[in-house]
Amino acid sequence: MDKLTYADWVSRYATIGLSERRRLIALQQKLAKHPIISVLIDAADASPEHIELSLRSIDEQIYDRWEAILVNPPADFRVRKGGTPVKVFAAKRSDRTVFAELLKAASGTLIAPMVAGDQLSPAALTAFALGFAASPDAKALYADEDRIDSAGRRSDPWFKGAWSPDLVLAQAYTLRSCILSRETVLAAASQDTDRWSLTNAVYATWLRLAAQDDVSIQHLPFVLYHRRADAPRAEPDAFTDTVRTSPLAGRHGLEIHSDDSGETGWRHVVWPTPHPEPRISLCVPTRDRHQLLSTCIEGLRHQTDWPDLEILIVDNGSVEAETHAYLNSLGSDPRVKVLRDDGPFNFSRLNNLGAAASTGALFGLINNDLAVKEPGWLREMASHAARSDVGAVGALLHYGNDTVQHAGVVLGIGVASHIHKGLPAGEAGYHGRVAVAQDVTCVTAACLITRHEVYQRLGGLDEQSFPVAYNDIDFCLRVRSSGLRIIYTPHAHLYHLESASRGLDDGGARRARLERDKAAMLERWGDKIAEDPFYSPNLSDKATDCRLAFPPRVALPWAEG
Repeated sequence: MDKLTYADWVSRYATIGLSERRRLIALQQKLAKHPIISVLIDAADASPEHIELSLRSIDEQIYDRWEAILVNPPADFRVRKGGTPVKVFAAKRSDRTVFAELLKAASGTLIAPMVAGDQLSPAALTAFALGFAASPDAKALYADEDRIDSAGRRSDPWFKGAWSPDLVLAQAYTLRSCILSRETVLAAASQDTDRWSLTNAVYATWLRLAAQDDVSIQHLPFVLYHRRADAPRAEPDAFTDTVRTSPLAGRHGLEIHSDDSGETGWRHVVWPTPHPEPRISLCVPTRDRHQLLSTCIEGLRHQTDWPDLEILIVDNGSVEAETHAYLNSLGSDPRVKVLRDDGPFNFSRLNNLGAAASTGALFGLINNDLAVKEPGWLREMASHAARSDVGAVGALLHYGNDTVQHAGVVLGIGVASHIHKGLPAGEAGYHGRVAVAQDVTCVTAACLITRHEVYQRLGGLDEQSFPVAYNDIDFCLRVRSSGLRIIYTPHAHLYHLESASRGLDDGGARRARLERDKAAMLERWGDKIAEDPFYSPNLSDKATDCRLAFPPRVALPWAEG
């Protein structure tokens, strides 16, 4: 069979024909309220052709309670007689009052921004109205998007995950295919700006939402927005300054570093570490393989930038003379403690033993087959782990051949799988998934930093149910169930030779044990494992490379059947 393409996916699952239009009409007729939606079109420097494309897509909306407002069109632009009814707003200044003036011209209770040349799906405004009806407390909704060329061919779908404040700081992933309540936009309308543009103002509004606790923001897993195929792929440089002046950056003293290459415009947001910098205790379970262990420990001792470090090596029955000699040689370093446990291998118990003996405010799980690549890795992870709303932090790990071993864990691919495993170093992954910091559901315990208080309060790793496998997944799910977030950061970067000292779970008793652990996971977390909120149901649960799902695991509300 020929390889299926996005065109095939659209044809099968996302085409809006006559029957879909009827169902959309039926759905919107059931709405208790039919709010006016103001579609604001950023028309700065746009050609008449691009403006007309966007207006036509608004005119073709199935939802009919809308108004279109062109924002800052070229001075010579003229509204076409008999065309889509449209207001024109031309800013006379470039300061904080402009957005408020624009909102006075808009009568809608919901605000949908777009860029001239882009197009809305015919279902877009209906889907957004239905979304707000289902989530009346929502401040904003965002949906998926793709690109469309002049012939109407669609490509490059961006299937997004759940709301992530850290991701929106690093990447403006909610900027397009979104709708915001009028109150949300008004609250952000007074933010300082040196040079006003509609697109920048909308991004500033999303950044303001990122600074709020317990804010209701919903994701609709449907492609509702088609971006112009030849639109720039890199985010504008102005976005970096927008993040720098955002409430979150000001409140926490964030440093914002833009992509040096200029290819993406994405950002590395550097969070401050506490002062004074707390002790970090790193627990390293091990057995023999002294060369592997020494590479890990020497990297922690001599190549890691952190002033107060405690290293707890939990020796689980080493018998090789070289290993004993190496462990004995560490006695002169007051930062290193060697704990002995000769019982059967139980990864959870070994780490809990280390936690019980640790004295640091932060606690890290570190595999003995890690190798430090750059000195700032722990500082980056600690800066996130110290945040009060974060419960665990994971790093970007590469195999020795410079391919991805870990860039976050996705539930539902099997029980759980490492996304983009095997991706060559330097590649960003699916829409930057490997390259930017973001919320995830789980990270690997091969390199995990948390607060000691969180680890102890949640009972550490589960020694009884998950002695070897899935203990990190179970711990992360307990972290999220407690109301804390989990952050993956690619700016902490290490090597990992997976399971080198214990081997892989690929035969006999080990395979049987893995199956027992798997059954325990499904029994405890089956409902959570079924669908990862940060992984789109439009992406495959049979592979880790973010290929399309045929069929998707979510049905369009207006789809037949």
